[in-house]
Amino acid sequence: KEIIRFTAEEKDSVKNFNCGNEVINSYLKEEACDDPQTVTFIVKDKNNNMVICYYSLSCSGLVLDHGTGNKITIYPAVEIKMFAIDENYQHMPYSDDVEEGNLSDMLFADVIADIYRFTDEQCGADKITLYSVPDAVNFYSRNGFNEFRKFMKPSTSWFVDGCVPMYMDL
Repeated sequence: KEIIRFTAEEKDSVKNFNCGNEVINSYLKEEACDDPQTVTFIVKDKNNNMVICYYSLSCSGLVLDHGTGNKITIYPAVEIKMFAIDENYQHMPYSDDVEEGNLSDMLFADVIADIYRFTDEQCGADKITLYSVPDAVNFYSRNGFNEFRKFMKPSTSWFVDGCVPMYMDL
């Protein structure tokens, strides 16, 4: 695999990407290059140059409401705005050893490792957050994420309507 920061020069390489969710596909093809709030990366299969997956990262914060009406705590966080695997690579075993899991689990583990490195070396954060489509909640739970607790405040952006807010402690 090869990880590349997604730029306008790479737009042709994503035209056939399809994760099965048109909103997520459209974000990659039409918005990711110009979104000032994220940095997007694509992962290519070195054998055929196909885009296996993409992910977009953003600075964020996890807001805790202490219930007093005027006291909140904001924990610095990195938000995984997007993470999607092309349908051709979904549910693909990572290797012949079933215990190693799926390719998607390994790719996601690489994203988490990159976030750990970044927060250790460049800019500190306590949490990783994401807003999961309902069909992917089990995937993220399996990979160490928890649903927000009642005192955690989710984003009010229309873009995450219907999504499940999740977090991981770093």
